[in-house]
Amino acid sequence: MWPLNRINQAPPLLFAVIAAALAAAACSAPATKPAPAFTFVVIGNTSPASPFTGYAEKLDQVFESINRENPVLVVHTGNLVQGGSESVGVSEKDVARQYRTFLEQKKALGPVLHIMAGEKDLYNGKADLFKKFTGRTLWYSFNYGNIHFIILHVLHKEHWMSPAQKAWLKRDLEAQRDAAAIFVFTHYPVLAPPNSGIRCVNGNDLHALFVRYPVKAVLSGSIRGLYDYEKDGVRYIAAGCFGFTMEDWHWGFNQYYVAHYDAGRLSIRGVRVNFTGPSYRPKIIRPAPAKKN
Repeated sequence: MWPLNRINQAPPLLFAVIAAALAAAACSAPATKPAPAFTFVVIGNTSPASPFTGYAEKLDQVFESINRENPVLVVHTGNLVQGGSESVGVSEKDVARQYRTFLEQKKALGPVLHIMAGEKDLYNGKADLFKKFTGRTLWYSFNYGNIHFIILHVLHKEHWMSPAQKAWLKRDLEAQRDAAAIFVFTHYPVLAPPNSGIRCVNGNDLHALFVRYPVKAVLSGSIRGLYDYEKDGVRYIAAGCFGFTMEDWHWGFNQYYVAHYDAGRLSIRGVRVNFTGPSYRPKIIRPAPAKKN
């Protein structure tokens, strides 16, 4: 073998041999291992009807149904509770009670549950109680094998992402450039069909970032319904749920969505749970007391 200090003196034939060997080595470099088929579930909007009383009475049956789907994980897109503020009479005790009830209910759920904050999960405009009771930060990521999941904090249409969250997202995506697939989750949709008028203020900037990486889909849950919009190879899916309290007219809504990823393809279907026993109680609207003359 030629010493390195004499490589420029090697015969042309040797250069050809070296080039061929390097090309063969490059071709035989291991590619990203294909992701195995797996199933996950998306749920959200499970908040009680009132911040003062009650709870999501039908959530227990929904969790039982999800367990039968046997997903590897569940993502909750926010609105665990009915928050509010002291200015409208909601106390911290009211919100804390709801969080404790939800955490007790989720014990019936078999797969691991990943949670994000929704707009209703705030108290006095802050997410302190959400972080305290769920133990979650407002944005984070995790892996399932060589699949990467990102939870972002996007609460509503005019919610500007903080510089800290943007910087974190860029670092996280770059670190997962070689992932087999990336799935992003937000509370409010990032993008939607152009004629819908639904998109967050950062939508176009986020999309320009997502297309540089193996982002397959961005799923959100604030809207009570389903749409599936693709742009530049990235799917934007609204997977909104409703119908978890006795006062919710649940028949026209999905209670959760089953997502299945296999051979680079994502399929998603909504599920309407066939509740057993009483499942609807009309809301009683009491007239305001008559004013005294």
